[in-house]
Amino acid sequence: MRQHVSSVRYCAGLNFTHESCGKCTPCREGTWWLVQILKDLESGKGTEADLDKLIDLCDNIMGRSFCALADGAASPIVSSLKYFRSEYMDHLRNGGCPFDPHASTLFDKAGV
Repeated sequence: MRQHVSSVRYCAGLNFTHESCGKCTPCREGTWWLVQILKDLESGKGTEADLDKLIDLCDNIMGRSFCALADGAASPIVSSLKYFRSEYMDHLRNGGCPFDPHASTLFDKAGV
């Protein structure tokens, strides 16, 4: 990931909710709740307890669905919380995303 891309925004953008067939509850309900919590964090409405909720949800989703969709939705969140937890904390401290949304969509001119 590039330095000015929010890992919270990135994970929220991996919205697997619309991909769920709805057959199994962990996937159908879990992916929806993951996205809601990430959107709250991104918009500044999240709390530190939401970080624990994300981990708990991911633990309850992974390995409990009929297909690998739920695992694919939870894995990036678990990894980003493990390696970029400070970014999540910055979202809480700043009341929203500390990254410039415009800068995160620009491409480097070098190598083009």
